[in-house]
Amino acid sequence: MPAARVVGSYRITVGDGRSTEALVAAGQYGYAHSCLNSESFPARHFGGERIREIVLIALDRSLPSDGIIAAAAGLGLERPTYEDALYFGVTHPEAQRERPIVFLHDPWFGFFGRRDVLCLWTNAGRRELGLEGYDDPWPPTHRFAFVRGVRS
Repeated sequence: MPAARVVGSYRITVGDGRSTEALVAAGQYGYAHSCLNSESFPARHFGGERIREIVLIALDRSLPSDGIIAAAAGLGLERPTYEDALYFGVTHPEAQRERPIVFLHDPWFGFFGRRDVLCLWTNAGRRELGLEGYDDPWPPTHRFAFVRGVRS
């Protein structure tokens, strides 16, 4: 089992009724992937507003998504939703400037048969919201967002 360590913890409030487009706009990204819309990623509100704790983990080596999910489970963490990524980017915009943050939610079956997940990163000084391949190995330079408990 790879060594996984917690490197950050953040609270977000999700489920406020905003659409995917409104959340992307509120993130004020320099770039957002064109598929990040209500057609491909409809914002689900799960019964209204609630607080979620997003925990960032780091790993000691490159791993595929399943290995990272297993390491997070070993820390008592659950998989995020894509909505967690959208709200996180709005609430904690500076966190992605340190390292890319990957949200290993249930992957979206994207173009050309690739399974994708949301990723927040910085490129040339601007914050970006994009899609990255779920089935590709992830380098240890990335951070991975998971959820600890749910509070209402």
